[in-house]
Amino acid sequence: MMRRLFLAPASAGAGHVLALDGLRGLAVLIVIGSHLSNAGWLPWPNLSGIGKSGVYLFFVLSAYLLASAMFGQPLAKLAHLPYWLNYALRRVLRIWPLYLVILLVSWWLTRAGVPIWHYQIDTVALKNHLALREGQSVLWSIPVEFTFYLWLPFIVVAMQLSRKAPGGRWLGLMLLALLVLLARRYWPAAEAVTNSVGLGQYLVVFLCGVGAAWLHRWWPGLATAGRAWRILGWLLLALFVLVTPSIWALLSGSEFQPGLGHRWFTGFGLGWALLVLALLWGGGMLTRFFASAPMRLVGVISFSAYLWHMPVLQAADTLGMREWGAGGLCLLLLAMLLTAMASFLLFERPWRDVRYRKGQSRRLPEACAPADRQGEP
Repeated sequence: MMRRLFLAPASAGAGHVLALDGLRGLAVLIVIGSHLSNAGWLPWPNLSGIGKSGVYLFFVLSAYLLASAMFGQPLAKLAHLPYWLNYALRRVLRIWPLYLVILLVSWWLTRAGVPIWHYQIDTVALKNHLALREGQSVLWSIPVEFTFYLWLPFIVVAMQLSRKAPGGRWLGLMLLALLVLLARRYWPAAEAVTNSVGLGQYLVVFLCGVGAAWLHRWWPGLATAGRAWRILGWLLLALFVLVTPSIWALLSGSEFQPGLGHRWFTGFGLGWALLVLALLWGGGMLTRFFASAPMRLVGVISFSAYLWHMPVLQAADTLGMREWGAGGLCLLLLAMLLTAMASFLLFERPWRDVRYRKGQSRRLPEACAPADRQGEP
């Protein structure tokens, strides 16, 4: 039952990679772990400050999955309006049903005067959230990602057109590098605003995901260095642990800085993009771990877990569950898991197979991945 409801393999997904489902699970676990430490539920290990890196992993994965599907299409198909209508429909149905539920529930509870609800959204805030001009708490990432959905087709088409020229794969890579340099110049990391809902400062992170898709598509020869990719994957995870603010402060003897890596857009973008390639080309124990059923389950429900975990956390605090020690923490994690699973079944799964086909939507076999389905966009 669990496998059928959550982990059913993609019948039409020859390009589906199970390990990337689990990698999305890691992303949401990073975010939740950071917020547990911030709220005092997880004093050891102290994971405060790592949450942003988990969101950046979400961004890289979204960019990789969508760009990879587009790079696999011939230019002739990219010139067809139905392809882009389907893309637009899939992006809206991926984000908006659950997002609307969160916003409307929060608006209703705010109007009802429920102070313990995490998202306090009045009518003005509701309008701003719907217009993608505001993002309370973790909701800030929704406008960022949705704005990227609008720009990605232009980036992909430009790179695909470059393939027609001599040395086209290098030309496409150079075009992407130019976009990275322009993004870094016009939205410098030093001037980044915390939890900004604008795409600009995070664009580099997304572009790194697009770059991973380009390399995976047009440099298949790199896959022959499987052992090197396996080693790189472990080194990247070790480096991520090293730059956890509490560990970095301990090893360097410096003051604890919870915002240590919040503006490392290029660093985390490149690091996570290389980890994606390491899982795709390296194989081995690391890939098997991320392809395991528990990690895939967390990945499949990651969007629901991301949006619901803070209200569940605040409810647990209100009930005094933190005083129950380890038992309270286990119950909190179980509540987060069950809430996310129920949310996925109610508000995500019903929409995941809807496609635009010649003026109508119909059900197709699933191409399952958490926040951005692997396969057809």
